[in-house]
Amino acid sequence: MRIVFYCFIFFNLFILTPYSYAKNYSTQQIERYVNKTPRNAENNLNSLVAFLIKPFDTDFDKAKAIAFWIASRISYDEYLYNNGSTTRLINNYNGQSSHELLKSRAGICGDFALLFKDMCKKAGINATIVHGYAYPHTKRITLKEKRNYGHAWNSFRYNGRNIYVDTTFMANGTTGVSSKYVSNYTRKRALNQIKRDNKYRSNISEFDDYYFNFDYKKEIKDKKYRHEER
Repeated sequence: MRIVFYCFIFFNLFILTPYSYAKNYSTQQIERYVNKTPRNAENNLNSLVAFLIKPFDTDFDKAKAIAFWIASRISYDEYLYNNGSTTRLINNYNGQSSHELLKSRAGICGDFALLFKDMCKKAGINATIVHGYAYPHTKRITLKEKRNYGHAWNSFRYNGRNIYVDTTFMANGTTGVSSKYVSNYTRKRALNQIKRDNKYRSNISEFDDYYFNFDYKKEIKDKKYRHEER
C-alpha cells in the first residue's frame, strides 16, 4: 500500500501538476493583452514574441496571441494583387522577410504566413506554411482559374491535431489601395503613411478570430469560402 501511495504522490506532483496549473485564457483576455503591447516591444521579433507569450502556458494560447498581433497590426497590400476576374501577383513580387514585414507593416499572404511561422519558432512552436488555394465556394471555377487563387496560411500541432491559422483572412486592415484604381505612386504614399503612423503609435485594427483554429469543412458552411491544400 505504501508503494502505491508514493506512486500516487509522484504522479500528481510530476505528471499532473504542470497541466493542472495551466490557465485557460479566453479570446477576449488574449485580445486585451495583445492590444496592450508596448510600442518599443514591437521593434524586433525577439522582444515582440517575448512580450506576447509571457503570460500564457499553452502553445495554443501563445500561437493565438501571435496570430492576433499579426492580424491587428499588419495591413494587407491590395495593390500587389489584381482582385478582378483574374487574380494574379503583379510586379514580380518576391516577398518580404519577417524583419522587413515588421518594418513595412504591409504585405500579402506569403508574408503573413512566414511571419507567423517565424514568430512561432521563437516561441518554441513548430508551425508550418500551408500552400494551396482559397476561393469562394459559391463560385464555379476551372482548374486554370483556381491557380489565380493561390494562397498561403499556417498550421501547427496541438493535442494531437492540426490547428489551422490564416492570419491574412483574420486581418481587416488594408493599405486602402487597389491595383485596379490607383498608380504605384499612390500605393507608395499609402505604405509610407503606414510607416509614419507606426513610428508614433501601434496601429491596431479589428480582426476576424474565426480563422484561428478553423475547419476546412465548416468554413464552407460558415463563410461560403474554401481553403484547399495543394
